[in-house]
Amino acid sequence: MIAIAWDHWCPPGWPRIFPFEIFLFFFLVLTGYLITGSLLRERDRSEARGGPWKLEALKTYQIRRGLRILAPYYAALALAWIVRAPDVTGASIGWYAFHLSNIHMAFLGYWPYGTNHFWSLAMQQQFYLAWPLVIWFLPRRWLVVAVVVFSAVGPITRIHHDDIQMWGIAWPQVLTWACLDYFGIGGLLALAVHRGMSLESPGLKVISGVALLAYLAVFGGSAMGWQTFGLRSFQQTFLSIALCGFIAAGTVGFSGRVGKILEHRVLQRIGQVSYGIYLFHNLAPLVTGKLMWWLWNGSFETGIGALFRMGIYAAVTWGLALASWRWIEQPLQEVRAKLKSGGK
Repeated sequence: MIAIAWDHWCPPGWPRIFPFEIFLFFFLVLTGYLITGSLLRERDRSEARGGPWKLEALKTYQIRRGLRILAPYYAALALAWIVRAPDVTGASIGWYAFHLSNIHMAFLGYWPYGTNHFWSLAMQQQFYLAWPLVIWFLPRRWLVVAVVVFSAVGPITRIHHDDIQMWGIAWPQVLTWACLDYFGIGGLLALAVHRGMSLESPGLKVISGVALLAYLAVFGGSAMGWQTFGLRSFQQTFLSIALCGFIAAGTVGFSGRVGKILEHRVLQRIGQVSYGIYLFHNLAPLVTGKLMWWLWNGSFETGIGALFRMGIYAAVTWGLALASWRWIEQPLQEVRAKLKSGGK
């Protein structure tokens, strides 16, 4: 989150910490892993009870996801409208309201100020709607093949990036089909774990390590202008596989000093409100501009002044994320818990 916020907040010409894709795609792969695992466990429980269950489970699933994801999302969208984010003050707001902003931006071909991060949120919501149909409605023997095919769509569409642009789509890479390998590879990890693979499997460590080296080679080679032999379209696929190793390591847990740092209450608190941080961090400059307009008098564009202004962005983001957690997310968590327990 810190790296993504830095990427959005720092002045033009300042160096980025890491390629933004590492952190954004980590979240997408993690989403595929967690959602797939949750759906598989629900399928096991429901089939063990017997009787029709899919339609009722689908309704409950969408309600629970809506309570967790949609209420804070619409709060952020309302704030974007209040502070007059440029892309939500006119007819374009419909793209955001119906979780189609990634399609909207694919045709725009530029990042709308203050709301450009909504494209990934739209893509995730599309995934949430479609994925139960794959995991719950297909026969079990078809699941692995289906998820592999699903994952393959991502690099295939990236291979045909230039051809798709001829259809009038400026940025095909932000369409959901170009990102299906992130979700799908996370889903494959969940399927493997569900079928008995240990997260400490040596094979998983080897595959993840090789994939990381492949990603670094392709990314570095491309940055240096070297020949990548057509592997550029698979760069994110390699990264997604490598991130599975990181997810496995994080799930198992870290010992020693690293474990103590990660378990520190400050980091735990940041993790707890991380969704709110992502929702509001890009709106923070707009909110700050309404409250502290003098920060744009020319004295805060570089050096210490720019760092001070970024510190204000961080404080505003933190305040909005905490407010979202306290008055929106936490109360709805209790509702979700009642739904999960059948109202008991």
